[in-house]
Amino acid sequence: MLLVTEDATIATSAIGDAAKRFNYSLPSENSTTNGASALSGMISQLPISTKESLIAFRNENANTYLSEALLFAETSGTTGAPLQIPRTRTDLINGVRNYIEAYGTVVRSGEDRVAFIHPSILSPLRDLTVRALQDLSVGVMTLFPIPGLCGYERIHHILSQNRVTTLLTSPSIVYQILFNFDRLGLKLPGSVNQILVTGEYFSEASATNIKRLIDRECRIAPIIYGANEIGMMMYAERDFSYRAIARDFVFECMPLEVETDYVDSVAPGSKIGELLVTGLTPTIMPIVRYATRDVFNFIPGADGSWTFRHLGRKDDFPIKLVKRNKIDDLLYSLETPIFHYILQYAPSEATASIELLLPASDLPNRFQEETADKIADIIGTDTRVTVDTENYDGGFVQGQCVSKVSRFNLAA
Repeated sequence: MLLVTEDATIATSAIGDAAKRFNYSLPSENSTTNGASALSGMISQLPISTKESLIAFRNENANTYLSEALLFAETSGTTGAPLQIPRTRTDLINGVRNYIEAYGTVVRSGEDRVAFIHPSILSPLRDLTVRALQDLSVGVMTLFPIPGLCGYERIHHILSQNRVTTLLTSPSIVYQILFNFDRLGLKLPGSVNQILVTGEYFSEASATNIKRLIDRECRIAPIIYGANEIGMMMYAERDFSYRAIARDFVFECMPLEVETDYVDSVAPGSKIGELLVTGLTPTIMPIVRYATRDVFNFIPGADGSWTFRHLGRKDDFPIKLVKRNKIDDLLYSLETPIFHYILQYAPSEATASIELLLPASDLPNRFQEETADKIADIIGTDTRVTVDTENYDGGFVQGQCVSKVSRFNLAA
């Protein structure tokens, strides 16, 4: 069992305290074990929790939530029923501290101005981000496109007038902003010199594609990894890997049944698995071996530390993750940069249709045919693939915006 945390002895004690609070039964203490062995023995006896189990816990403990919480919040509901995730004073203190640590690596007091662009007014990410940036003496505004009230022309004006240097949002929203600016004949304001993303899998190929759409130098990178129901767990390094907040969590690598469904190979010493997270700070949510459904490469450092590389979401889509990531890399590296694509897959018919949303320039027919052939090779199973650049109907609607837009769908 691979577990990553800052101090195994402290983690064992904190989990013991949480187990008592949430009435988890733990194995009897063995005085002959300590440190990593004790932690491993304790965690292996605890059940894996899910979003559904947290919803059930919340329903049974509403009085505690209502009496202890200082910030009432909910998950977005994009992956299921919204979960109430109120924050206590301790949650807020720890959360702000961690966001300050993360944002302090990429923004500068007196020089940067951040536009936080997010649709959920109930997201704790918004409140904690604003507080952390203000504590860093970095100016911040919160925005979101609202048809008829705050359109993309107004957003462009706000970014320009306030000389915003940094956009903080999701990858899907970045692409929708650039798409709508393009349709209005607008360029991303020149003051914006970095775009920091969170909330979705984000690859270096996608970052390069965004840079080609902008058509000038601009840093585009992930910034934080977390979940609204848990909080921020990691922040990004310059090489698209993540550094864990190991003092507040235990990170567990849950082995995958078939590793080659997710990666072609694993480097010596590294581990591939689904990330399970156990919280170590006192909260009103039992974050115990929480199944994030995200797959990570756990990479050992020479000094005994670990970094994490996000590979994507664990799901049952018939095109395996390793192949979807290859399709991502291929389509984000076409001769023409793209705003979005949607792949409709019909496994029973062995067909896949791809609709591309492009800037004004088009993709020559021969490149469409070559692209279709390359994707057919990736998918395999003699799949027939078509690529269409003229009839996009994949979720981007001019003048509107949503936080996440899928790229892979099963045909009806």
